[in-house]
Amino acid sequence: MLAVLQKLLPIFGNTVLPVFLVAGTGFLLARTMKLDGRTLGRILFFLSTPSLVFRGLYQSDIPYASLGRIAFAAMVIMLVAGVLGWIIAWDQERRRRVAVTLCAMMGNNGNMGLPISYFALGETGLALATIFYIVNSFLGNTVGVFIASMGRTTGDPNGSEGQGASMGSAFRSTLKVPILYAAFLGMLINGMGWELPVGIFRPVDLLADMAIPGMLVLLGIQLSSAPLVARQAVLARVVALRLLGTPALAFLFCLLMGITGLERNVILLQAAMPTAVMVTVLATEYDAAPRFVATVIFFTTLVSMVTLSLLLSQIS
Repeated sequence: MLAVLQKLLPIFGNTVLPVFLVAGTGFLLARTMKLDGRTLGRILFFLSTPSLVFRGLYQSDIPYASLGRIAFAAMVIMLVAGVLGWIIAWDQERRRRVAVTLCAMMGNNGNMGLPISYFALGETGLALATIFYIVNSFLGNTVGVFIASMGRTTGDPNGSEGQGASMGSAFRSTLKVPILYAAFLGMLINGMGWELPVGIFRPVDLLADMAIPGMLVLLGIQLSSAPLVARQAVLARVVALRLLGTPALAFLFCLLMGITGLERNVILLQAAMPTAVMVTVLATEYDAAPRFVATVIFFTTLVSMVTLSLLLSQIS
């Protein structure tokens, strides 16, 4: 037992704890100063996160085949996790079943996944984790919207007739997400062997440096307003699936595909992230049990302090 603790404590202290301490500052500021994260969120969405994505891929020497494997893994793991979420919520009413599916499918690969990947796996790990995050964002804004719209029954005045428009609108909105274009430009310039002038790269570099601490502060702000509701049985199921089942699914995928080394570690770590805060946006928009979703996000984030430390002790 002592040997296990001696291995876990440095990992927790050096990798997991810094993430939660910075997020905790956002949580406390939001509670004491009544902050809402909208402005910070927009700065991160339009400036800092695209800069981080661009810089990582522009400076990367990772083969495109490796990036493709990460993208394929992210897609398969997310979709299968969504199916499993639908199955484990078999005894819930439709809206909550949709909520469980979204919570199981969408991990927090941005606010938490990128910082932890950087602390644990370095710059190369961060570049690979960025690809996982991009796929997560794309599927969340397309497939996620479609699933969320399933919570509306036929009799709902905002129901089936609006679903097609919502899905089309969601897809068009996804094409406006800056990280997609940042990733494309980063890979293009890298692949062509071009080098940016110092005067162009330095502003990008400065904005990218802001992304990780900004994401963590924003995570704390978002968690500070999470309304908690008690649904113990189904809550325990979705927390277990998100934090234990999805990493197990990722491990099986890597085993079957023969993925090893850093790629495997990135996939496992990204699959082990708690439920994404983005799910609250979808749940609120489509009335898919938003209070329950907020509770899942809060508890998966809290419990992930332990599960991520355990996982990191095995892959470090």
